[in-house]
Amino acid sequence: MSVITDVTTRFQKTLAAHAVHSEGAVGLAVSGGGDSIALMHLAALAIAPERLFVFTIDHGLRPEAAAEIALVQAQADALGLQHVVAKWDWDHSGNLQAAARAGRWEALVSLARAHNVNTIWMGHTEDDQVETFMLRLARGSGVDGLTAMQMASKRDGYAIFRPLLNITRADLRAWLTDHAIVWCDDPSNEDTRFDRVRARQMADQLGTLGLTAKRILQTIDHMQAAQQTLQRCAYDFAHAHIRQDGADLIVDQTVLQMTQADAPRRAFAAAIGWTGSRGFRPRFEQLKDTAARVLQGGTVTLGGCILTPQKDGTVRLSREAAATTPMAVPLQNDDLIWDQRWRLTGPKVAGLTLKSLGDGIKFCPDWRQTDFPRMSLLASPAVWHGTTLVSAPIAGLSNGWTGQIVANFHSMAFAIED
Repeated sequence: MSVITDVTTRFQKTLAAHAVHSEGAVGLAVSGGGDSIALMHLAALAIAPERLFVFTIDHGLRPEAAAEIALVQAQADALGLQHVVAKWDWDHSGNLQAAARAGRWEALVSLARAHNVNTIWMGHTEDDQVETFMLRLARGSGVDGLTAMQMASKRDGYAIFRPLLNITRADLRAWLTDHAIVWCDDPSNEDTRFDRVRARQMADQLGTLGLTAKRILQTIDHMQAAQQTLQRCAYDFAHAHIRQDGADLIVDQTVLQMTQADAPRRAFAAAIGWTGSRGFRPRFEQLKDTAARVLQGGTVTLGGCILTPQKDGTVRLSREAAATTPMAVPLQNDDLIWDQRWRLTGPKVAGLTLKSLGDGIKFCPDWRQTDFPRMSLLASPAVWHGTTLVSAPIAGLSNGWTGQIVANFHSMAFAIED
């Protein structure tokens, strides 16, 4: 079988193996590079065009971006696919690549939400998988980091699918060339100032010592199998030592003992990530330092989460109000999901905003009659009209609104359903 035919066959077998031919809209993350252009065309061969949305994020960092977006637009039009562009602007703070990754994901989620898309396909290839492994190995990652990328995963409630993960970049470009499909090459892909480029070069050098891409992929497969076992152990451990209280978690001190066993480390990281609504787990050194400070009786903030020692020896993990994001209340939806955890229903008028209660708690005279401490209520959902508090249903101020926690820690944090 030729490389050209093999690409199409492998792609279709991957779709069949993951049963993705079901109903529902699919968002394709397409930048204009060879990998994502191939993803768009291969998807168009397998999925009805009315189910596909092509999402492009304009970072505004390179003058070539306009031409790349125009290329994607022209090819999407020719395929009969809807193409939507979102703009992301860098505020010039922090690391550019890290900020771009975070901003790109936020923009993709915004586009997916606007078009009722629950599944996002990405064009990561086998080469990207190897590079990710090398980067994480260099950073001292454990089992989770060395699993690199999963073919199918979830983030922030969205299904992520990478159907090109078992196809090399070279094979994809051969397929594109054979089908007379053009793409854009990003010069930053050869810029050695970026870690990923250096990781690619490092992988090439290690291949001469026998550490080939094939060997690395075998290791990734072993790590992914080990991760599943460790996740199940941590899941069972968390059921025994972590209790959910509304949007908070009550953690036994056993969870903070991270010097030896894997399960406490994994459960504690999951608890921080879930409470702080982060799509990633904190670094181990951060976890270890935080656990030590809390065990000494301190109140600590990490990753959008506040950890407060309790009189009974447990630790309460609460959402940090400052880490939540306001959202305008749309008039057309009956229910609202806010901060990935709260469902709210109530009378809507133009100009309402949903955000954390914060200092608005002073307008809630009955908050002490609720089942939650003040710290927890500060991050609870509140409906505002400008600077006027309309409702804070969790803090005892209803005015026709109700709020309900819809996020379950034990099933969501470990991707294992009860």
